[in-house]
Amino acid sequence: MATQYTEDQGNGRVGELLHRITDDVKTIAHDEIELVKEELAHTAKAAAVDAAVILLAGIVALIGVGMLCVCAVVALAPIIHSLALRLLLMAIVYLVGGGAVAASIGVRMKRDIVPDLKVAAYEAKSTVAGAKEALTESYLHH
Repeated sequence: MATQYTEDQGNGRVGELLHRITDDVKTIAHDEIELVKEELAHTAKAAAVDAAVILLAGIVALIGVGMLCVCAVVALAPIIHSLALRLLLMAIVYLVGGGAVAASIGVRMKRDIVPDLKVAAYEAKSTVAGAKEALTESYLHH
């Protein structure tokens, strides 16, 4: 015996389809959020490692430049007789050089810390577009 298609059966199928699509969109959205979290965690770890390397390199450079300044103070003795003036001169050179290095590192870190969310944003937009298309097709066919 053949069953006849009724309006209630059609609404049930559309409702079931909408429920499945909603569940799928929720799952995809959850997965996208997890991907973003992983990308942010990766970026934070990379920034922490970069900061540690920069800090260590900065300490070594600070000691090295300090020693060079001491050498310069001693070497300037025949030209500038006042020890205080030689120390002041090298302190100014030391501060200007250190400030320039710190500023350039700050600019680099600010640029590098920004996470790349282009892929996640593209996938989220594609998911929403696909869901809209599926809903439209479902509506047109029923």
